[in-house]
Parts: sequence; structure tokens; C-alpha cells
Amino acid sequence: MPRTSVTLTESALNQADSRAKEKGLTRSDYIAAAVESALNQTESDLNQLAEKDKIIESIKLELNQLESELNQSKKELNQAQLELMQSRRSISKLENQLAEKDKTIESTRRELNQRDSNLNQLESELNQAQLDLAKLESAMKAKDGEVSFLRGHVAQLSQNISQISEKLPQLPPSQEEAKRKGWWRFWK
Repeated sequence: MPRTSVTLTESALNQADSRAKEKGLTRSDYIAAAVESALNQTESDLNQLAEKDKIIESIKLELNQLESELNQSKKELNQAQLELMQSRRSISKLENQLAEKDKTIESTRRELNQRDSNLNQLESELNQAQLDLAKLESAMKAKDGEVSFLRGHVAQLSQNISQISEKLPQLPPSQEEAKRKGWWRFWK
């Protein structure tokens, strides 16, 4: 077995001696066992560190993947928020258009009601005019009857007057007519 020399402090050397006595070993065997144990422990620690490094790398990969997914989710969330804002704007525009249509409908309804009212008034006036027309036609027929009666009576009177005038001598003109026409003598 090869030999190695190691420099130790006196307190470390005293500790090694006391522990070697406790275990029933020589100083050299105890230090060799301690070095071997430390080396095994170090190798085990290194293996554990390597395992931990692998776990840390795996966790880093998962974190990177989660961060990528988180960034993707943020992008999707931003896109969804943008679409939501656009939808809200569209809804707002549609609500405004709907309100305008409602106003137009209400205005048209009021106009139609006004026209219906005017139509009802015109129908009432038409009915009244028809009644007045019927009354006027009835009055006209009565007046036509009276006019016919009066024409017949006037014709009869005219005939009677012409018969009477044929029987009467001719009357002289009035004084005014004689002066106007310059007649110098009066009729006798």
C-alpha cells in the first residue's frame, strides 16, 4: 500500500489519537479510514449533487416550459381582452344603432298615430260633408221644384200679360223717355 504524508495541526492530531484509541485502531489506520470515509462521503455527496443538478435542470426545463406556457397564456389573455374590447365596442355601436332605430320607430309610430287621428278627423269631416251634401241635394230638389213651379207660373203670367196687353191700347212713353229721345209730342 502506498504511503502519503499529511500535515495536521496538533489539535487535529490529538483528536485523531483519542478517537483511534476509542475504536482500538492505530493512528495511521484511523486517519486512513477517516480519509477513505471522507472520500466515500464526498463521492456520495458528489453523486447526490449530480442528482440534484439533474433535478434542478429538470425543474429549470419545467420552469422554462411553464414560463413559455405562461407567456402564451398572457398573449392569449391579451388577445381575448382585445377581442372582448372590440366586442364591447361592437355591442355599444349596436346598442346605439338600436336606440336610434327605437327613436325612429317611436317617431314613426307617433307620426302614424297623428295620421290616423287626421284620417279619423277627415273621415268625420267627409261623413259630415256627405250629410251636408245630401241635405243640399234635398234642398236643391225642393228648390228645383219651386223654380219649376215658378217658371210655369211666370210663363202663365207672361201669357196672361201678353193677352191683356193685346187687348189694351198702347200707353204713351214716360216724360223722361220723351225728353231723352227728343220727342216733341206726347202720346194721347
